[in-house]
Amino acid sequence: MASQGARADPIASMHESGESAEGSVAPASAGGVEIGQEGVGADAPLPPGGAPVAELPPAYAQIFQMAFQAQAQAQAQLLAQAQAPTPAPAPAVPTVDRNYERIRKMGATEFEGTLDPEVAERWWEKVEDVMNLVGCTPENRLKYIVSLFVGNALIWWRSLKRAYEPREITWAEFQREFDDKYRPKMYRDKKRMEFLNLVQGDEQTVAEYELRFAALAKYAQKR
Repeated sequence: MASQGARADPIASMHESGESAEGSVAPASAGGVEIGQEGVGADAPLPPGGAPVAELPPAYAQIFQMAFQAQAQAQAQLLAQAQAPTPAPAPAVPTVDRNYERIRKMGATEFEGTLDPEVAERWWEKVEDVMNLVGCTPENRLKYIVSLFVGNALIWWRSLKRAYEPREITWAEFQREFDDKYRPKMYRDKKRMEFLNLVQGDEQTVAEYELRFAALAKYAQKR
């Protein structure tokens, strides 16, 4: 019976065994990583996105920094240009019309006005020839001829110009006004009769007759 009393209590043995095991229990693991291991476990901080970010090499970091600086400088220049005041346009340089000088060199003389229709007609025909050589348009003919007026002719022109204001006088109107002033109708009618009665005289050569015919032909039509 003594041997039965000395038999070990199984409950007590388990309690003692459990205390011994509790002191030496190995830490639990999850997926092969020991939970609770400092710096590696679930409590370790992760970068944004949940994945570690590798640091750029120093050479790449320097390239990116230079690119950012260049972009900042370009933006600053564009901003400065946008804020800069717009420069005023350069004043237009007036062109010099050389034809005023050319027509004088080619024989067009100043006109002071005259009471002799023959003088006025010779002056007009000479100026017309010069204008044809220069290649003047009707608009330019008016301003070039008027530039030759002096004295009484210039006074007449200024008065005529005021009479047509506020509009500009045309070349055709100017021709008619010039004829009425310096080659009046009486004179033109006389020349027309000379043309109609023109015959070759006994002492007149054919060349002289043709020249006279051409000079009077412009009066053939009554105006």
